[in-house]
Amino acid sequence: MMVGVVSDTHDNVEMVERAVEVLNSYELELVIHAGDIVAPFTLKRFSGLRAKMVCVFGNNDGEKTLLAKAASSLGIGISEQPLELEIGGRKILVFHGFGGARTTEIAARALASTGEYDVVVYGHTHEASIERLGSALVLNPGEVFGGLSGKSTLAVVDLEKMEATLVEL
Repeated sequence: MMVGVVSDTHDNVEMVERAVEVLNSYELELVIHAGDIVAPFTLKRFSGLRAKMVCVFGNNDGEKTLLAKAASSLGIGISEQPLELEIGGRKILVFHGFGGARTTEIAARALASTGEYDVVVYGHTHEASIERLGSALVLNPGEVFGGLSGKSTLAVVDLEKMEATLVEL
């Protein structure tokens, strides 16, 4: 079972459209957005996805009511962080971030080290990272936005093999 993971789109519509194109080139069951969509018009660009989508709010998602309304009209799930999912027998925890980059990374590793989750997904830092802690994957897909790190990236996770791949847009 394959899952796509994106984060930190920050209204870069051109890169969101590219991300949708790339994600649709895989046989995905689900796409996870780890927050900072920003505006409802950006969320609507994900309507072309061939997979179901779920999202968590990030710290820059100020129009939560409008984002929730847009998500509902598109059949996209959106919620506050953290979001717990079970997909293909794997437990996944999704959050955007807490405080600064270092605090967010520490929180992700701490959650993974509990043994409660097979995959911990986070965003916020804009830095792509795939790490294995014990049997858990800790994954930050980086930023679709591309404006802070200089790279637009997303991730694809094979839940059967428990392997993740970063894809540069």
